[in-house]
Amino acid sequence: MYVKYSDQINLNYLRVFNELYITRSTTGAAAKLGISQSAVSQILSKLREATGDPLFIKGQGHLVPTVRATTIGDGLAAELMSLEKKLYPDEFFNQADFDGEITFAISSPLIDIISKPLVEVSSKILPKARISFIHWNDHTLDQIINGDVHIGFNLFPLNAPKEIRQIPIRESKPIFVSRTENKWIEEGMENSGFKDHVFAGVILSGINRIQAILENTDLMEGFRFKYRSESQSILANHLLNDNSVILVDELSSHYYEEYYCYQAPQRLNKLLPTSLSYAIYYLQANHQHPIYSDAERVVRNLLDELLAGVEIIPNQNRY
Repeated sequence: MYVKYSDQINLNYLRVFNELYITRSTTGAAAKLGISQSAVSQILSKLREATGDPLFIKGQGHLVPTVRATTIGDGLAAELMSLEKKLYPDEFFNQADFDGEITFAISSPLIDIISKPLVEVSSKILPKARISFIHWNDHTLDQIINGDVHIGFNLFPLNAPKEIRQIPIRESKPIFVSRTENKWIEEGMENSGFKDHVFAGVILSGINRIQAILENTDLMEGFRFKYRSESQSILANHLLNDNSVILVDELSSHYYEEYYCYQAPQRLNKLLPTSLSYAIYYLQANHQHPIYSDAERVVRNLLDELLAGVEIIPNQNRY
């Protein structure tokens, strides 16, 4: 018998029927599926209309399946599982055999830190893949949507369209870095010391506001950024000068493993951002694909490993 497409039973109706058959309850089926009880009741009504059978009748505290419902329900769970394995099989995508290209867009302060270890990790997980890196730019969100960029790394949150999935992976606090041991920073950055040091800073979200606050506070007389840069290498070069200090974030400390990284003093907490959060970004529609679904775990583990060997010197907060 021909049935119009609009009147045919879709797969979700069968999932609802299966949970009704197992739980014998509209409430239980709704809870299991994460939908409302009214939605379950509506689908049951459509199934009754399509089959011409009541399917379930009310018993003592539970639904009782009819003969027709039993015929449909017996073995349905296994059939649905078999079908879902065909749609989402574990073996559908073999990362070792993937020979396509993956393009990462990374914000400038991060790219100096994460690109090399990310290549090493990616080459182990996707040995045949071609890996490309570009700087995150004003068009990156559009590039993710149109497929020119596959995975992005940047601060969180961004004003991203709903098509893009944002997954926070790491918080990072502001720190000060010096080439030589600097007791002035460690002890709490006494007011009189600011004019004796030359500062540089990494360009992060809100750095212009931060700079204005720092330069115009009585707490930090003489403070100013001589350099502001998105390049960690430029800031590292600045540290070759005596009495030079840079303001970066905790995640950037991996780049300065041979330097002294200091926790920011408490007296500056109101002037500096308490923390920055980084996230990965990719197309929402790809969230079930292994490359993307594994990205959060891989990157989080990578960042944890990068920071594991870096010592942030506690501040004594004497001032």
